[in-house]
Amino acid sequence: MTSPGPLAQRLSAAVRSATTVETSGVEPIPADDREGGPGSSFTLWFSSNVQFSSLTSGMLATAAFGLGWAQALLAIVLGSAVGAAAIGITSTFGPPKGVGLLVQTRLPLGRRGAAIPAVLVFFKACAWFAVNSILGAFAVQTLIGTGFGPAFALVTVAQVAIALVGYGFIHLVQKAMALVLPLLFIGVSLYGYTESDLGSGFDAAKAGPLGFVGAFALVVAIQAARALSFSSYAADYTRYMPVDTPPRTLFLYAFTGTWLGSVWIASLGAAIGTIAFIGTPTDLVGQVLPGALATVTMLALGVSTITSSCLDCYSGALAWLIAGVRMARWQAVLVVGGLGSAIGWFAGQGDYWKSFENFLIVLGNWIAPWLAVMLVQRFLVRGAPAEDTPRDFGPGFASWLLGLLAAVPFMSQPGVFVGPIAESHPALGACAAAVAFLTAGLLHYVLTRNSRTRAATRSTDTSKEIHA
Repeated sequence: MTSPGPLAQRLSAAVRSATTVETSGVEPIPADDREGGPGSSFTLWFSSNVQFSSLTSGMLATAAFGLGWAQALLAIVLGSAVGAAAIGITSTFGPPKGVGLLVQTRLPLGRRGAAIPAVLVFFKACAWFAVNSILGAFAVQTLIGTGFGPAFALVTVAQVAIALVGYGFIHLVQKAMALVLPLLFIGVSLYGYTESDLGSGFDAAKAGPLGFVGAFALVVAIQAARALSFSSYAADYTRYMPVDTPPRTLFLYAFTGTWLGSVWIASLGAAIGTIAFIGTPTDLVGQVLPGALATVTMLALGVSTITSSCLDCYSGALAWLIAGVRMARWQAVLVVGGLGSAIGWFAGQGDYWKSFENFLIVLGNWIAPWLAVMLVQRFLVRGAPAEDTPRDFGPGFASWLLGLLAAVPFMSQPGVFVGPIAESHPALGACAAAVAFLTAGLLHYVLTRNSRTRAATRSTDTSKEIHA
C-alpha cells in the first residue's frame, strides 16, 4: 500500500489541526501556538461579506432611498472602503499581543470601562446572529420546502457547531466558502445585472426630505456601519498569527477581502432594487429569479448566512468572557447561540425589514467612537506611562462616552429617536457616527497628552528633589 505523499500529509495535518476543538479563551496565545498567514484574513472577510445582509443593505440605496444604480454604486464603494479600512486596521491588533481587541481596550478605557463595550459587543453579536439566522432560515425554508421552525433550527445549530470548534475551523470553513460562494452567486449576479435598470436616475419621491445629498450620505453610512460592526471582531481572527506577521500585508488582505465582497454583493442588491423591493430571500424567488437559478441562489444564501453568523457566535462568546463572566469558551458560545436564537425566533415570526436600517445605523453610532479611541491609543499615544494593571476607568472611557453624546443631536432612527439637528436638517442624520468618531478621537488624544505632560512634570520634579 502506497503511503501518502508530503502534500497529502500536510493537508491532513492541517485539517486535523483546524477541526480540533479550541481550548483557549481570551488569554494571550503563546508564541509556540501561533501559526497561519495574513492570506486567511482575505478569505475570512470576503466570505463573510458575500451574504444576504450585504444584498439587502445595497438594496436600500435604490429601493428605499431613491438613488440611481450608478449613484448607489459610488456610495457603496465609499462606504465599504471606510468599513474595510476599519477591519484592515483592527486586524493588525491581533498578532503583536495575541489577544483580541476587546482585551486591549482595557488599557485606554480601564478594566471596568472596557466591560461596557464588551457587553455591547455581546448583544450586538446576538442581534446579528438573530438577523442572519432569520435570513438563513428563510433561504433554507424556500430551498427544501419545510416550515420556518425546522429551517431555523437547522441554520442555528450549524452556526453554533462551527463556533464551538473554534478559530481554526472557522478559518478552514471560510477558505472553502471563498471558492464555493462566488460559483454559487455568479448566476444571480449575471441575471441581476442584466435584467435590472442600471441606467436608473435619482427618485426624489423615495428619498423624501433626505434629498439627494442626505440619501447618498445615508447609504455611505449604512455600508460603513455594516462592515464597521465587524471591526470589534477582527483581532479575534488574527491573534493566533505569528507576532512578526507584517502589519501592512495583513491590512491589505483584510481590507481587500472585505471591500470586494461588500461592493460585489451590495451593488448587486442595488441593481435588483431598481426592479423590485426584496424583503426576504423568498421574495427573490417570487419576484426576480427563474426556477433553477432561484434554487442555486437559495443554497448560496443559506450557506453564506451560516458561515457569516458563526463569527458572531464565536466573537460574541469571547466578548461575554471579557465582560467578566466566568465560564468556558464553549459555554459562552452556547449562551450567544441560545439568546440569538430566541431573538431570531420571535423576530422571524413578523417582518424584520423595518428595523434592519435602524439596526445598522445604531451599530455605527457606538462602535465609531470606541474605534477612534483604540486607533489614537495605538498610533498617536506615545511615551504614555506603562500600566501593568489599568485603572477601573481610563481616559478613553470618558472620550468614548463624550464622543457618543456629541453624536446624539445627529442621530436619526425614525420611530425610535431623531435628534434635533437630524430633525431640522435630515441630510445631516447620517453624520452621527462621523461626529462620534472625530470627537472621541480628539478628546482621547488631548486627555492622554495632558496625562503624559503631568507624568513628565512629576518625574522631573522628583528627579530635582533627589539631586537637591
